[in-house]
Amino acid sequence: MKHTKNKYFRILLIVGLVFALQSCLKNNQYYEDFSKGAPAVELPLAAKYTNKPFAASFDVSTTPTTYYAVVNVASVNKPTSTVTATIGVDSAYLNQYNFTQDSIAKAAQAAYLAADSTNTVDDSSYPPDYSPFELLPDSAYQIPSFAVTIDPGHREDSVPIMILTSKIESGHNYILPITIVNSSLPISNWNHLLINVGAKNQYDGKYASSGVFTHPAYGVLTWDYSKGITQELVTAGISSVSMYPTNTSIGGFGAELDITVNADNSLIEDFNGTTTPTPNTDHYDPATRTFYVSGSYLGGSGPRTYKATLKYLGPR
Repeated sequence: MKHTKNKYFRILLIVGLVFALQSCLKNNQYYEDFSKGAPAVELPLAAKYTNKPFAASFDVSTTPTTYYAVVNVASVNKPTSTVTATIGVDSAYLNQYNFTQDSIAKAAQAAYLAADSTNTVDDSSYPPDYSPFELLPDSAYQIPSFAVTIDPGHREDSVPIMILTSKIESGHNYILPITIVNSSLPISNWNHLLINVGAKNQYDGKYASSGVFTHPAYGVLTWDYSKGITQELVTAGISSVSMYPTNTSIGGFGAELDITVNADNSLIEDFNGTTTPTPNTDHYDPATRTFYVSGSYLGGSGPRTYKATLKYLGPR
C-alpha cells in the first residue's frame, strides 16, 4: 500500500513540475507564444539586421553575379495555400534612413557642444558627421522579375538580383534598398533590406606598408609596419586598385596611387597623374600577396619619389 502511495505521489509531482515549468516559460522574457501569431511575409535578413544596412561584397567580373533576396513566411505551420508577394526598389526608405541617421549625428554634436562650454568642433571626441549612403545606380544591377511565389508546404522563395560589378564605381558607398511592396499575407515589420553593395577584386584589402618617400619640403621619409603603418587598396576595376592620399608625415604617399596588375604580374602605376615609365621592376607577388611599387612625379615645389612594399593583411 505504501509503495502504491509513493507511486501516485511521484506521478503527481511530475505533473506539477510540468505545469510549473510551462508557467515559468510563459512568464520568461524570452518566451513567445507563436500559436497566437498570425502568418506574415518578411525578409529574413531584414530581421537579422533590424532593417539596417549590411555589407555584401562581390568579386569584380565582366559577367553578372547573382544575389538572391529571400522572402519568407513567418508562421507556426507551413502555408497550406500559395503565398504571393512583390518586391521593389525603395529609394524613399533609403532617403528616410539617411535623414534619420543624419539627424541623430547632428543631435549628438549639439549635445556634445552643450555639455561643456570648452568643447569645440575641433576636438578629437567631437561626434563625426554622418556620411549618407548612395542609391546603387540602375546600370549596376538587373532584377528580371519582382514577383515572389511561395508554394503550399514551403516557407520561402527568392528573387535573383543580377549585380553588374564592372559597373560599380570605386569610392562610393552604395545601397540597393529592397522592400516588400505587397503580399497576399500581412507584411512583417522586417521589410526593408538595405544591401550595401561593394565590388572587390582579389587585390582589394588592407596592407602592411613600408618604404621611402622623398619630398622637397619634408625631405626623406621612411616608414614600416612596425610603426603601425597600413594602407588600404580599393577596387577600381577587374585587376586594378587605388590607394588614396594619407598623411605623408606618418608614411603616406601624399597622393593617389592607381595600380593595374598585368597578366604576368607586372604593374602599371599612375601616381598623381604620372604613369610609371616602362620597363620597370615593379611587380605583384601572388604567393605572398605583396606589391612592390615605385615611381616619381613632379609637384609644385619639385620632384617627389616613392618606393614601397605593400603586404596583404586582410580585408578592409
